[in-house]
Amino acid sequence: MKTAALILALLTFAPSALTVRADTLAEMAAAAGTDWIIGSWATEDGNVSISYTWKLDKHAVGVNFKLGDREAEGMIVLKPGTKDVVYGAADNQGSVTHGKWVAFHDNPTLFSTTTKADGTETKMAAEHIKTDADTMTVKLYAMGDDGKPDESKVREVTFKRKK
Repeated sequence: MKTAALILALLTFAPSALTVRADTLAEMAAAAGTDWIIGSWATEDGNVSISYTWKLDKHAVGVNFKLGDREAEGMIVLKPGTKDVVYGAADNQGSVTHGKWVAFHDNPTLFSTTTKADGTETKMAAEHIKTDADTMTVKLYAMGDDGKPDESKVREVTFKRKK
């Protein structure tokens, strides 16, 4: 009887023992070649800064953004059970942003929607382009009605890695 109980217990717990560990966000970023983005960045005049920092055993990236008096904090995470990399943030003016990271022109790009405190929404895409180890260009696109970046409405911002 004890043997039968032991076999039943092993069969019950066997599926959890065979569960394959999901890739961390860090492993996915390294495999995609996008981990270069981790670090602190600022425009030459220092008016805009952004930092990407590994958090939670490299399962998440903390994001800090500053533009003038606007400050935002967010997280980039891998949605469990998927390959979707999602983003959520809040700022000091009552806005909330959510979005999804995708490859656009083979570059890591955040497609996002920001809802301001008054309820108005802005949709945009932010394409991060590695120029060299210490320089990245972020192209900001308005989003078209089709949900795709409107390449006729783009603004470029150059960032240097802070050391």
